[in-house]
Amino acid sequence: MPKQSLNKSITAKKLHRRTMNPLPEPEATIPFGGIIDKLQIKADWVTFEYLSEPYGCKRDMMQGAIALPNDEEEAAGESAAAPAGVSTPATVSEPAKLQFQALSSTVRLSRAKVPGGWLLATPQGGIGFYPDARHEWNGESAE
Repeated sequence: MPKQSLNKSITAKKLHRRTMNPLPEPEATIPFGGIIDKLQIKADWVTFEYLSEPYGCKRDMMQGAIALPNDEEEAAGESAAAPAGVSTPATVSEPAKLQFQALSSTVRLSRAKVPGGWLLATPQGGIGFYPDARHEWNGESAE
């Protein structure tokens, strides 16, 4: 599968590069918008690379984060899949809408609630991401 951007934050175990076994460290959070590569699906386990490091997670954690083939597509085999290097767009019934909220700031800045945190934008086209899974940030600076 080609490189894909995550539609939501996920947690995954970092894997040993040679054995692909989970390392004895806490799960890492892969943020919304993170680019993953070399995705492999084996039953209920998914492996991938993020920032050139191998990671793995349960298939249900990845559900909704990227377009995964469903069971019927897997049963049909590779012949029904798109050619290598070609990604098929997800079917969307209506365009997604981001609700931006202006922040009271010394610079013009707006934020939108997205999975895993806040999407920040400036009128000049600058964009950033503030990780805040529980959306607790009230928009003010820390003291």
